[in-house]
Amino acid sequence: MAKLLMFKEKLRTLLKQHEKIVEPIGKFLLAFVIMFIINTRVAFFPVVNSIFVTLGISIVCAFININFIMVFAGVVLILNVFKVSIEMALIVTVLFIIMFLFYFRFTKKEIVVLLFIPIAFVLKIQFCIPIVIGLMGMVISVVPVSFGVLLCYLADFVATNATALSKTNTLSIGEKFQFISQRLFANPEMIITLIACIATVVVVYVVRRRSINYAWLIAVLLGTLTSTIIMLCGYFVVNKTDGILILVIGELISFVIGIVVQFFYFSVDYSRVERLQFEDDEYYYYVKAVPKMTVAAPEVTITRYTKTEPVSKDVTPEEIVSEGLSELGDEDFLNEFENEFINDFAEDNQQD
Repeated sequence: MAKLLMFKEKLRTLLKQHEKIVEPIGKFLLAFVIMFIINTRVAFFPVVNSIFVTLGISIVCAFININFIMVFAGVVLILNVFKVSIEMALIVTVLFIIMFLFYFRFTKKEIVVLLFIPIAFVLKIQFCIPIVIGLMGMVISVVPVSFGVLLCYLADFVATNATALSKTNTLSIGEKFQFISQRLFANPEMIITLIACIATVVVVYVVRRRSINYAWLIAVLLGTLTSTIIMLCGYFVVNKTDGILILVIGELISFVIGIVVQFFYFSVDYSRVERLQFEDDEYYYYVKAVPKMTVAAPEVTITRYTKTEPVSKDVTPEEIVSEGLSELGDEDFLNEFENEFINDFAEDNQQD
């Protein structure tokens, strides 16, 4: 454990020292991956999907506020969907607007986590997002998480139903929206996943706020079990058993990610818990104090020793002083020290 804590402190120090370099590179990579995922899954706008446009947007995002990564991602997604269906693009636009109303109220840590939603869905570890949000956010965070899940499924819906959506030009606007809603909400996996994500955020948040030992670890475990149980029950209800293995593997990876996040943001030593009690004119206070686990980086002190060699009897005091102090650069100090040393040496010889 001590080695892990030392690694954490060294990593934090390293990132802080090189923050001006690490942060732009991180934002560039995050923006590039998100744009690449959008352009590969809903590639209907050739100009927007160009690698040069993707690189250009990513470079711009590297030097501006991280909030704008989501803005650019929304614009790119809407333009691609617009090429298939105007009505579908309108639905996506409304969802983005509602999400932005909640999105920009969050802290920087929550924003970064929310940006990983499409990446997590591609990697089949989507439930790590509600676990991490439950650890680091508030109950209200279920709103942007829900919209993020909906947008991911909307993108998949457009990609798989592009041909059918493009043939709805003969229908009225009402009939088009009815067609989209029937097709979209006919996907039971989206509803099950949405319920599982909301329940996971709530469970993790409520448990990690409890005044119990190992609250964060228990929250991660219960959050993982909650999402797993809900998804398995949903799969058995809709008779979809082919995705159970991938689900279990993804849940295990999500659990590990939750443990890692807990280690970096909430490392405490429950063996040294203290309970305090004090009062004022109106209340009695009972406080449980849990110290953080910290390990100071060891300070390395280097002491240099000059090599000592036997002195020949024929060596004069002047040569001893010149040889011993040859590394000093101050000639005045060297001369003064030589004279004092020679005088002391001569007096000692006279006394002998």
